Amino acid sequence: MPIDRRLLLNLDWATLVATLLLGAISVATIASATQGTRFAGLYLKQAGVFGAGLVALVVLLSLDYRRLADRAPLFYLAAVALLAYALLFGPRVAGTKRWFFVAGLQVQPSELAKLAAALLLAKIFAEMRRDSLGLADVLVPGAAVGGLALLIAAAPDLGTAFCLVPLFLAVALLAGLRPRAVVTLFLALALVGGLGWKFALKDYQKERIYTFLDPQRDPRGTGYQKIQSQIAVGSGGLLGKGYRRGTQSQLGYLPARHTDFVFSVLAEEFGFLGVTTVLGLYLLIFWRGLETAAQARDRVGAFLATALVTVLAFQVVYNVAMVAGLVPVKGLPLPLMSYGGASLISSLLAIGLILNVRMRRFAN
Repeated sequence: MPIDRRLLLNLDWATLVATLLLGAISVATIASATQGTRFAGLYLKQAGVFGAGLVALVVLLSLDYRRLADRAPLFYLAAVALLAYALLFGPRVAGTKRWFFVAGLQVQPSELAKLAAALLLAKIFAEMRRDSLGLADVLVPGAAVGGLALLIAAAPDLGTAFCLVPLFLAVALLAGLRPRAVVTLFLALALVGGLGWKFALKDYQKERIYTFLDPQRDPRGTGYQKIQSQIAVGSGGLLGKGYRRGTQSQLGYLPARHTDFVFSVLAEEFGFLGVTTVLGLYLLIFWRGLETAAQARDRVGAFLATALVTVLAFQVVYNVAMVAGLVPVKGLPLPLMSYGGASLISSLLAIGLILNVRMRRFAN
């Protein structure tokens, strides 16, 4: 479906250019992180997936976000079905069942579930049309998002499951959730967290928390990633060691350096200058996204943009804090930067939806 040329006049080129720059930096960083290893060609695959994601983004721009929100219950049911299918029939990889394969392509439904949750929450809260909401008003959307979170956590994939919490809270607060209800929700989350620690978390997940508090507890095991990442980030200095000259990444000391810890490679090779440049690009995307929410023509657009900006920002903040050793290590990729087709496509689709809301803010 072609895009109305009048809508293209409202396209947010600043966000689009920032996205393209992050994609280019991602490909270059992955090429450096994997050179001389069995993963040496992955940067080409990342570039190909990024190109396919841009095509999907353009297709998404041709669809009115309001029509997508109207079909949010269908997207939600599809997400539930795909998550259940992965749990029941997906292959077990590294102790998890997060993926399944279709025609040779790896599908990770948890990434698509975040988009489905954002659309569903935007539709539900937009239809409430009340200035003040209590706990009873958020039970249905909360249960819906909680169901997705439980299915994702069962994989197990606690990092992605936890992303749904700030997504839900951001939309609920914007919709008018009363302060007393917010406090009650946080107390409930604390209770769930305590019960989860006692009965749900596996030993290796608890060990990550212990190691975060004391990396020297197991410096060659669970504390290894945090220690090596901190060395890489700290050794970058002001200007970095130079492209493909980082010792932690090039000598193989840094694990997962092309996926969850790709930011460590960037910090070591390009230093403070590179870090601030990349964070500045992310900040531009998030600022424009919040501006889009403020200027949206309707409640659906405002809630949708807010949800997507929140989940992307949460992932960026957590991943950067993780590589700096400020939070426990979780398998949470850096949007648009970490290697991984599902995460990259999901991030591009999220940005596509934000652009969609902005370019239709003056539409009839």
